[in-house]
Amino acid sequence: MKKVLVVDDNQLVGKLVELYLGKLGCDVDVCNTPFGVLNKVKEYQPDVVLLDMKMPGLSGRSVAGLLKKNENGITCKTVLFSSEDEKVQRELLEEGLVDGYFLKGPSFDGLKETIDRVLGTGSGATLCEA
Repeated sequence: MKKVLVVDDNQLVGKLVELYLGKLGCDVDVCNTPFGVLNKVKEYQPDVVLLDMKMPGLSGRSVAGLLKKNENGITCKTVLFSSEDEKVQRELLEEGLVDGYFLKGPSFDGLKETIDRVLGTGSGATLCEA
């Protein structure tokens, strides 16, 4: 079972993603603040972090940079999960700060496929297989 940490200051969005991925069989945890994410990642040890870009106090770019530094032995993948302009998200991907991105919209269509691609489980395997 894959573990996913959702980091989003919007509690409703966090809960909806938790329900969506939970129905697929994932183990999901939600963090509604960017503060303490490194500790949460060390404790929870997710396979992937879904990271919002626009959060009060600390941007998703900053959090992604901290996760990428890997100073604490963090080995998870990071997927931007934001309504931020796709060009901005693509730039962060090209810079190597994140492993993928998913544009927030009215549905989560394509989210599973994005995570599968980032985790390298797209060839027949599914994200939330037990």
